[in-house]
Amino acid sequence: MKGRYEDENLKWIALLILLVLLVPFLLQGMTYSYRYYLYVLNIAGIYMILTVGLDLLSGYTGQVSLGHAGFLAIGAYSSAILVDQAGIPFGLSLILASLITGVFGLMIGFPALRISGMYLGLTTMGFGFIVRRIIIALRDWTEGSAGLAVSKPQLFGFTFNNDLHNYYLIYTFVILAVILARRIVKSKLGRAFQAIRDSGHAAQAAGINLSKYKLISFFISAIFAGLAGALFAHTMRFISTDHFDILLSIYFIIMVLVGGTSSIYGAVLGTLFIVSLDYLIVPQFKDWLSTFMSLEAGDIQSLIFGLIMFLFIIFQPTGLYGMWIKMRIYWKLFPFNPKKRFT
Repeated sequence: MKGRYEDENLKWIALLILLVLLVPFLLQGMTYSYRYYLYVLNIAGIYMILTVGLDLLSGYTGQVSLGHAGFLAIGAYSSAILVDQAGIPFGLSLILASLITGVFGLMIGFPALRISGMYLGLTTMGFGFIVRRIIIALRDWTEGSAGLAVSKPQLFGFTFNNDLHNYYLIYTFVILAVILARRIVKSKLGRAFQAIRDSGHAAQAAGINLSKYKLISFFISAIFAGLAGALFAHTMRFISTDHFDILLSIYFIIMVLVGGTSSIYGAVLGTLFIVSLDYLIVPQFKDWLSTFMSLEAGDIQSLIFGLIMFLFIIFQPTGLYGMWIKMRIYWKLFPFNPKKRFT
């Protein structure tokens, strides 16, 4: 059984690597908006790293977080300051920025030891507001609300000069993040996370240290967000507090929900779906919707995303990945046992 799981997992990873290699060439041959599509994919890739970590925290451990935009900001500003002001190499800054963000994740994890649910969500949301105010206050390092220009990423003497270079850099880390997250989920650590999610009292009765594993979950999730933030800063080459507002944290939650909670591949699918919708689909209907409703562009975006989240929660709570699993079961059983195809 274990060998069968590992074989299937390797197939998914191999497929993901193949898609990453082929997509730029397919886009180049299919569309004149090649560079814009690469830019959208780069944004999606950065968010995938974060949402994979968020799914470990919320989907697998059951801890609510509305502050992951704050973790993203910490990773972004930490890496930018380390590289451009402290002179630390980009590769080392990725590690240090991730660890710095992880320390902040530990700090926010302490309230999770005593509160949960809505109260924990409000606490993490407050953390996001605090991070933005601190960034503005430290204007000598961050340039305050004016924003901070960031250098291009460099690794082993190679400078990532364009969106195609950034694409391969980002998706290398996406693949590594997916592999690492899958390893965590199938390990003793991942089983402890899921036990805490299902029943804290039962997990404690089984000898699981709730405090320890909740803190570890926040730490790991923040590390993923910090890595995403560092990549965001150097590939976008400009960051400001406007990039890390509360709406972004909510969108991260929507990405996880739409993809399917407690599913690493679901987080990847949900992120790609929401980012594509935001950058490619919504702009096409913005003017048309404006003729019927007196709404700004941001209001239309919030309306559509809110409607999507509502529909998925009501009609497809297992998300896009759950939908894919149902389709696989259907075709495996077809034409036999039609009553069992969705069980």
